[in-house]
Amino acid sequence: MITAILYLTCHIVLLNHPQRSAPIAIYDSGVGGLAITRTLKAFLPQERIHYIGDTKNLPYGQKTATALCGYIKQVVNFCLNKHYKLLVLACHTAAAAAVSFVPSYLKSIGRKIDMINVIDPVVTYITTASTYHHIGLIGTPYTVTHGSYTERLQAAGITLSALATPLLAPMVEAYFDHGKIDNILLHNYLDQLPCQNIDALVSACTHYIFLEKAFKSFFKDHYQRDIAIIDAAQLTALAVKAFLNAHNLLNHTAQKLPDCFMATALTPAFKNASKQLFGAIPIEIDLEPYAT
Repeated sequence: MITAILYLTCHIVLLNHPQRSAPIAIYDSGVGGLAITRTLKAFLPQERIHYIGDTKNLPYGQKTATALCGYIKQVVNFCLNKHYKLLVLACHTAAAAAVSFVPSYLKSIGRKIDMINVIDPVVTYITTASTYHHIGLIGTPYTVTHGSYTERLQAAGITLSALATPLLAPMVEAYFDHGKIDNILLHNYLDQLPCQNIDALVSACTHYIFLEKAFKSFFKDHYQRDIAIIDAAQLTALAVKAFLNAHNLLNHTAQKLPDCFMATALTPAFKNASKQLFGAIPIEIDLEPYAT
């Protein structure tokens, strides 16, 4: 049970806002989803964001399905109580686990919440483009073995070379703690992919967004080629914008209340990453019981 949550940047405001002005919740296991939040704010600056980082339980990638569904259930209940207009599953691992669990859970309690996950926009983009025939994919062990990518891409006739890279997400968390990237580890992973043959690389873990420059440098230095990296943050932001527009939920008024960044544990990585990406926003820390 998640027992406490740290509120960064603002306190939750318990008021009944009209649905258009209600916040969007973005959920990730740690710092990775902050990159999606930054991109979403660039596309939709008037939308208010409540970020939920389950930093106490990261990394998610090697957790069991039972454990993951337990975390997801708590977040869904939290979001239902706060009446968010949309929940964005910014964690690939959580999105994979939620595919079948969340609909059945919501049906069992007779509730509904609109959701967009980070996987669907990426798969849709790849399968509708005509330029991708062989995709390289790196992600957590859970994401790689679950089939959310594998089955859908292969069903579309796309060759997929997938590799579990369990140590990269902890490396990103450590990077925001002490500022170092283990290039030897990163290169050892990427060398296991057929790097000369793939058309593009899917970073199927939101944490890996912060490694894109390192990925590009690896392909340039070791294989003398540029590599297309599928931009999950941009694709997710576009999917959110399209959903809000289609359902008449875009907030057209100036944002008056601040965004809110929450974490289940204040790790150095989360604190440093939030400052680096949203440095213009002062950080206020207040320990509160986790709302269920």
